Amino acid sequence: MKKNKFNPVFAAMAVIFLGLILFAPPKASLQVARPDFPGPVDLSGVEIVKDVLNPKIEYALGKLYEIYRTEGADKAREFAERRGIDLDLNGVRVVAESAVRNASLGLFPETSVLKNQILGMGGTVETTYQNLVQSCLPIPALEALTANPLVKYVRLPLKAAPMAEIISEGVAVTGADLWQSMTAYRRTGGTNVCILDAGFSGYKALLGTELPATVTTKSFRADGNLEADVHGAACAEIVHDMAPNANLWLVNFSTDVEHHNAVNYIIEQGAKVVSYSMGWWNAGDGKGTGPICADVEKAEANGILWSSSSGNAAETHWEGTFTDADNNGWLNFASNDEILSWWVPAYTVTGAYVNWDDWGTWNGSVYSGSNQDYDITLYYYQNGAWKVAVSSQNMQTGSQWPTEWVGNWYATFATYWGIGIKKYAATRNCKLEVFAYGNSGLVKYNIPQGSLLIPSDSPSAVAVGASDWRDDSFHSYSSQGPTHDDRVKPDFSAPSGVSTSTYGANASPVMGIGTAVTAPAAFYGTSASAPCMAGALALLLEKTPYSPAQIVKILAARAIDLGDPGADNKFGQGRLSLKKK
Repeated sequence: MKKNKFNPVFAAMAVIFLGLILFAPPKASLQVARPDFPGPVDLSGVEIVKDVLNPKIEYALGKLYEIYRTEGADKAREFAERRGIDLDLNGVRVVAESAVRNASLGLFPETSVLKNQILGMGGTVETTYQNLVQSCLPIPALEALTANPLVKYVRLPLKAAPMAEIISEGVAVTGADLWQSMTAYRRTGGTNVCILDAGFSGYKALLGTELPATVTTKSFRADGNLEADVHGAACAEIVHDMAPNANLWLVNFSTDVEHHNAVNYIIEQGAKVVSYSMGWWNAGDGKGTGPICADVEKAEANGILWSSSSGNAAETHWEGTFTDADNNGWLNFASNDEILSWWVPAYTVTGAYVNWDDWGTWNGSVYSGSNQDYDITLYYYQNGAWKVAVSSQNMQTGSQWPTEWVGNWYATFATYWGIGIKKYAATRNCKLEVFAYGNSGLVKYNIPQGSLLIPSDSPSAVAVGASDWRDDSFHSYSSQGPTHDDRVKPDFSAPSGVSTSTYGANASPVMGIGTAVTAPAAFYGTSASAPCMAGALALLLEKTPYSPAQIVKILAARAIDLGDPGADNKFGQGRLSLKKK
């Protein structure tokens, strides 16, 4: 095994914006028909050599440093583009986690020391939260930063993905129009609603028509770009359609650290409802714990109702216990198949996230971590053979997260892509979970159950799945429960496929996360369902004397039961309805 000059470990915590296309859009004439899945694959004899790098640096960052040191800046930049790493003239965007000694007292003096060290190395500190420091750091300083004993870990930022004068069809379907003209019970003004999202491109042109005449805006992105994405504008339109008197806050973020600060701001501003059409991979154990779920829990403790997309990942998901029938170290997705594959159209960004059930204990701030080490390799199919694209080899030595990530790989031609999972150093067969992205059609051996994205698994979130506004049919991409601790989720379903000014009228879908992105049309996906629920919550807060918890119970009693009788893991309590039964 090759020994490198320094050693990494990593927690593939990064989550990326799906549907991000880095190059020119595809030409239809270059797309090819999808053939059948390739046959079973035996990876016996395929040796992926483990890179043993600095255990205090996430693997992808460790590789970036190594390539910079041995091959130069141009090759390092090329690697960063392949892996979706934020890199500019100021350096690479990272999150440094300091050791925590007085978290119970709310004291984080280590953070100030870390900030000063980063500045002394020529870095730029962008934002902080508790023991986290987000900065742009020169690549040569990566290893030197970890020499400080106060530095626990250096990683890529976690990133969320959007779930992707016109009146949304959901207004009439849910009966919201019947409430809009009622006299407010407790206030003459509307409820304070925050749309927390990736961006609000084009929102100014909607003021006074599709949006209120005035809105409050705040960007927590390091670059301050409120209009970094169009997704949030469409979500805001739906909230306004459902609750026309609501006071809207348009707030955006890009990373986990920015998210934490955004939630604190929302609480300080007195928000009563959050519309959240975002989702995270590899950011928690699926049992409602972890740093993003902690933000939702904090919001609930401050009287905020959090309407959260369940995700659009049902068709991109697989989970199961590690099995190795031929004892070659590779997971068998089927009895004789060791690659999980999916079809990727040309000119599409693809990859996969993997996590497993060895997070350790969550103490409200951190997980105790994993000592079960699995690695993953991304393959593509060409000329009748599987070829290696890239591996993720985070080390799990007791304190790191049980996560791996491979991507953002840019597919220049249409073919199948897939991953293999290798047991590197594990004493038990863990239950693993895979989320692919950039695919068109189901992943092979698809398992839709348990495909919820974070934070819809939180008990503090009102998780919302997608059903069609026309006929209440279930949308097959909509993420399903149960949670990893066997709770029923989502909590409700709500209309999807609705018209907005931003995405247009009903036609082919625009769904965002977990699906290939088509030309703008109607607004499909749980991204459309969550603001529909948020608007309903805001409307009832305005028009009734009931508490947030009571309003959720009222909506559960009025929901249209769909699917299996009672609450189920597709529709939850049923489709959102404000009408009496």
